[in-house]
Amino acid sequence: MTALQAWAAALAAALLTPPPLGAGAFSLGSRPRRRRLPASPAPQLDAQSRGDAVAEPINNISVGRYEHKGFNLTYLYKPAAPGREGDRPVVLVHPVGVGLSSWFWIRTMEAYADNPPLYAPDLIGCGLAHGADAWDPEEKGLFFPLSWVEGVEALMDEVLDDRKSNGGCLVVAQGGLAPVGIMLAERNPIRVEGLLLASAPTYADITTAIPEQELQRNYNFLCSPVFGGLAFAVLESRAIIRFFSDLFLFEDKCDEQWLDEVEKETCKEARTPVQAFNAGLLQHRSFEEDLRDMPQPLLVLSGDGDKRASDRVLYQEELDNCKLATLPGCNVLPWENPAGVVECIKEMGF
Repeated sequence: MTALQAWAAALAAALLTPPPLGAGAFSLGSRPRRRRLPASPAPQLDAQSRGDAVAEPINNISVGRYEHKGFNLTYLYKPAAPGREGDRPVVLVHPVGVGLSSWFWIRTMEAYADNPPLYAPDLIGCGLAHGADAWDPEEKGLFFPLSWVEGVEALMDEVLDDRKSNGGCLVVAQGGLAPVGIMLAERNPIRVEGLLLASAPTYADITTAIPEQELQRNYNFLCSPVFGGLAFAVLESRAIIRFFSDLFLFEDKCDEQWLDEVEKETCKEARTPVQAFNAGLLQHRSFEEDLRDMPQPLLVLSGDGDKRASDRVLYQEELDNCKLATLPGCNVLPWENPAGVVECIKEMGF
């Protein structure tokens, strides 16, 4: 690989794939003892913030908000189609990268016509364009991926539980956020009844820890005012986002709506979760034990243009409750092929 190819690969990784550890700012932490019910105590919300819409619905999709451990968090919500109000909900976990937030799921939510309740939470530090709080690691530390998991569990506690359904939810996680989906399922075997991983890391990657020294080096680079600042200045330009989206994420070419949505969420305050993710924090340990302990059915979804698809066969070979599926597309199937993703959700009974 030439130096130019290595730099290109590094830039592309920052758009949608993981990385690092901040010295004192936040911690990887030791693995928490697994619990069989929601992990964090239910945050106290005032009546107005509980699932309140903070923007006019577009295509029946609105923005809601809730609070968790001092953070104002947001989520996209599409109410159930008539007759499905009591059906089990679907929780959609967005990828983390430059300009990414819950908007990533808009096309899938729109494509699901006869839908159960659909929720797409903004992970802590994401969704600033929706009104969510930024995350400043100098003011408040986070554990990865645990803090993101607990933020979604708070949504399940305070929003999903208010709208009674006949059973637990399906969690759908995109790309490198697979660890969040896996932990949600493993920690909540009653409230999460199924897990769908779209364009997940390979089985070898998800079960192999990144050394702490490498995480620290990655994070320090991304947070460097000189080198990290230069990398983000390049990555956040529309032309570069288009170039690497076309090269690595889409089977064909990305569209203008994709670029517009990325631009809306792109700002200096939104960089901190991307720095944490791209440093590799979510892969500071193996998730093999979590996967083997999960009682729920697992569907691992790949695009037929994704070169890593064959490396995901091990999920099915190693896990009893796992199935594989392939759809036309590459690495962002919920955006490229929302109808196909909806069919997979339906096949899981939701």
